Amino acid sequence: MNKGFVKFIVKLLILFIVVWIIFAIIAKNFGFYIFDKEYAYYRETLDYVRNKTESSKVLIFGDSVAKAAVIPKMISEDTYNISMAGATPIEQYYLMQDYLKNHEPPKTMIMMYFMGGYTLSDQFFWERTVYFDWITTNQFKEILGTGLFPEKNPMIKFLQYKLSMPHKYYAAVKNALFENRYEINTEEYKKVKETKGQHYYGTAEFFIPNNVSITNQEHFEIDDIVDLYMNKCIQLCEENGIQVIIEQHPINMSTYANMKEGFKEEYIDYMKNLQKKYPNIIVNTEFGLVSEDWLGDFSHVNENGATQFTNMLVEKYSEYLK
Repeated sequence: MNKGFVKFIVKLLILFIVVWIIFAIIAKNFGFYIFDKEYAYYRETLDYVRNKTESSKVLIFGDSVAKAAVIPKMISEDTYNISMAGATPIEQYYLMQDYLKNHEPPKTMIMMYFMGGYTLSDQFFWERTVYFDWITTNQFKEILGTGLFPEKNPMIKFLQYKLSMPHKYYAAVKNALFENRYEINTEEYKKVKETKGQHYYGTAEFFIPNNVSITNQEHFEIDDIVDLYMNKCIQLCEENGIQVIIEQHPINMSTYANMKEGFKEEYIDYMKNLQKKYPNIIVNTEFGLVSEDWLGDFSHVNENGATQFTNMLVEKYSEYLK
């Protein structure tokens, strides 16, 4: 082989390694500078959970429907909303493990998930949870150890993120060159910390159309691994004396009217089965029908909706929130 060609290949490899190292340093240490503002919400939650911060008597966990709908300060000063957009009980289980290592167990945990989101999503699990580097290698190995992860060879994909391969983070670095993401993320972090984890996604005064991500489903779908971790979350809470409340997120009448009967029946049956299996928890087994002026978009409540919904929680579960 031509010696000049060999030198050229060696130089390319050196260049690749240098670029790789640079991307790894940036992705691991300068997230505020390169990621979109969703990173600020994830980071604030993790900072609260993984540090020895003040313990809360009430924790709210779920995905973005819970993060928008529950205003902690309306419940009490020692309530915190640790929900994360796109999260499933998988994320909740490991967040709760981390929380309990650094805090006293809360009195009550309110759980609420988008009813059309009980499956793993690339958009969130890979492109948020793993992308933002908050799940550890040991935790991911434990997830794979269940034998239920719905992908082939996921460890290869996981390591590409964990090792900050340039092709995974190039877009973020490029986009960060054209906007001040540090300033945006810093401001959003301060806001969500001030609200104790609550954040609005939809801000319209009302939303009339039906939520097609629910109404298009003929049947309620839940991945086996999500079901497993739902049970693990409940069991972890019960082992630590935490009262579990599973609540339903608000939907408008248009969505309810257009939901398939099979989906309705199967979803409520799943909730009833959780209540039957765990008689000490509280499960709302009715849909959360609300007027259109509660919703700021297809899934999330606006400020009025959050105020109304949180008031409803306080009235409904007052003995568990004191």
